[in-house]
Amino acid sequence: MATATGKNAKKTNKQTDTAGTKSSQKDGGSYQAKDIEVLEGLEAVRRRPAMYIGTTDARGLHHLLWEIVDNSVDEFLAGETDRINCTLHKDGSSITVSDNGRGIPVDKHPKTKKSALELILTTLHAGGKFSDKNYARSGGLHGVGSSVVNALSTEMIATVRRDGHEWMQSYKRGQPTAGVKQVRRIRGHGTTIFFRPDDSIFRRTKFNPETIRQHLEDISFIHGGLKIFFHDETKGETHELHHPEGIGAYLEKITTDGQKKSVHEIPFSTEKDDRGNRIEVVLHWTEATDEEVRSYVNGIRTHAGGTHESGLRTGVAKAVKNYMDVHDIKAKGVTVTNDDIREGIVTIISVFLGDPMFQGQTKEKLNNPELSGQVEGLIRPGWKRGSTPTRRLPTRSSAGSCSPPALAWPA
Repeated sequence: MATATGKNAKKTNKQTDTAGTKSSQKDGGSYQAKDIEVLEGLEAVRRRPAMYIGTTDARGLHHLLWEIVDNSVDEFLAGETDRINCTLHKDGSSITVSDNGRGIPVDKHPKTKKSALELILTTLHAGGKFSDKNYARSGGLHGVGSSVVNALSTEMIATVRRDGHEWMQSYKRGQPTAGVKQVRRIRGHGTTIFFRPDDSIFRRTKFNPETIRQHLEDISFIHGGLKIFFHDETKGETHELHHPEGIGAYLEKITTDGQKKSVHEIPFSTEKDDRGNRIEVVLHWTEATDEEVRSYVNGIRTHAGGTHESGLRTGVAKAVKNYMDVHDIKAKGVTVTNDDIREGIVTIISVFLGDPMFQGQTKEKLNNPELSGQVEGLIRPGWKRGSTPTRRLPTRSSAGSCSPPALAWPA
């Protein structure tokens, strides 16, 4: 058997060492157990904020406020509050949200032995909305909203009024700076949250007053019985936002704001409670050429749509086509597409669900599979009832517009 000697032996040893190194690298190399990081508490939120609020630009900044406001809206949905105050302070970078709801519990949690207030504001997935015991319908589902806002704020102060006393706790970047304190005896009930976003997380921490006002006004239309007061200290203005007439008035507003002219006087509107889900739809056609749909789930705007929007679009298209077939309304030499039918339409759909399946913490898309069929089933029968205003269907064909079909609105 031949053996390597001299230079050949050194070369062989070097090759062996190199091979061993490569083998070691494949087996893990310097990647060891000590390299594994365990992020405690809210540290993960601060390390990867986009996972929880989508982005750290202006949209993510305002999302912090939406999370706090949504908690107060959930109290309204539970029948426990009728008023929300939102104050943008003079610095433009800090906000206070207050309601007259039940007030966050402050007593000790039986398992953690911490105050429920501290638990909710400093712990991910801690909250009272995982079952329908306290909230039959709510926007907050994951128990992370308030704690995420706390983690991404240099300062937060929570004030709770309940059980005849006022309680308070302060925080810095998600960590309590003191225990929950009983401040004074007081009448009334509710929760007040003050927070200041962290300028080491966000590119800019100045809130846009008009963005806030528009968002709060949208909420006041969706929840007709809710009164919202927006105090803008940067301009010395107060806006009372209260629209008991609901989404019908909202449709009129966004149509007017968009400088669109409706082609009929009475909008299509329908609503239904279906297997625990409440669905409300209002729409009309305009002389515009675009399609505008605003969808909401438990009062939260679903910018990316979802199954409720797909059911709406399908239902409208099928209802109109069915009406045209039944009444033998045909466009000579023109094929009417679903896009043609929905051209110029302005729609608001609001659904209230006991168990909404949102895509991600920012809740911009709804994934409940049953909603598509429920919404479609609500829309299609609507064209069989009521009066019959008309709408000339647009077409992209050079043949011109087809004959105007009569569309029956619900009574």
